[in-house]
Amino acid sequence: MSKEEKSVSKRWTAQGIRETDPDRKMHYFTLALELNPYDAVALNQKGMLHHRKGEFEKAIVCYDKLLNTADTSAGNAEAVKPGSAAVLYNKSLALRCLGKNEAALNFVKKALRYDPENEKLKKLHEQLLMMTEDIRNTPVKRALIEPGKIPVNVIYSDWQPPGVMTLLAHAMKCSQSDIKYYKGFGEDLIKEKAIQDKLSRHVYCCTVCTFQHKNVCRHSESRGMAVSATAICRRFRPKESL
Repeated sequence: MSKEEKSVSKRWTAQGIRETDPDRKMHYFTLALELNPYDAVALNQKGMLHHRKGEFEKAIVCYDKLLNTADTSAGNAEAVKPGSAAVLYNKSLALRCLGKNEAALNFVKKALRYDPENEKLKKLHEQLLMMTEDIRNTPVKRALIEPGKIPVNVIYSDWQPPGVMTLLAHAMKCSQSDIKYYKGFGEDLIKEKAIQDKLSRHVYCCTVCTFQHKNVCRHSESRGMAVSATAICRRFRPKESL
């Protein structure tokens, strides 16, 4: 890569950091990575943007590229590069949101080796320990489900949340395509951040779903299925009070 390409990549990354609109931020980080695919700052920032949009698999791709890059000097010298503990923490959060709590726990343990006194890491480690222990101690009966059969003998325990835009459209009582109309009014950005926060903290889960009643799902496609307190599915819709 030429010096000129590095210089342009740095400018795109710096512009992405200055932007406040998520779409514009994503645009500039993407431009930077097209010129410098191993820019540590752009990769980390892009990963976090994907996470906020509920695109957890894409976020993990960015974090993995960071973790597998031997030479992180490709990043911007004037920007703060993410340390290994920070990247591992971000990857753990994304894995948790995908319901992969065992994997998330493994990565947060690795992060603690780099930064054993980090309070955020210790808190996440404690949460994941509790979640994995709950799942291990919960008797879950797995069975092959024939097409059309109601899975009443299965406890749903996966973490597969709907997209943030899906929940935002539900909260704003409009279609996803209409959300763009509200750009500039601030309403969508405030609600989007609130939704992202509730998903990341697992405030949104089966127990607060409008279809859940006494730990049993009442949705037409899964009526009768018992649900775990740490689960969520693509059909999740929060109760009005939330």
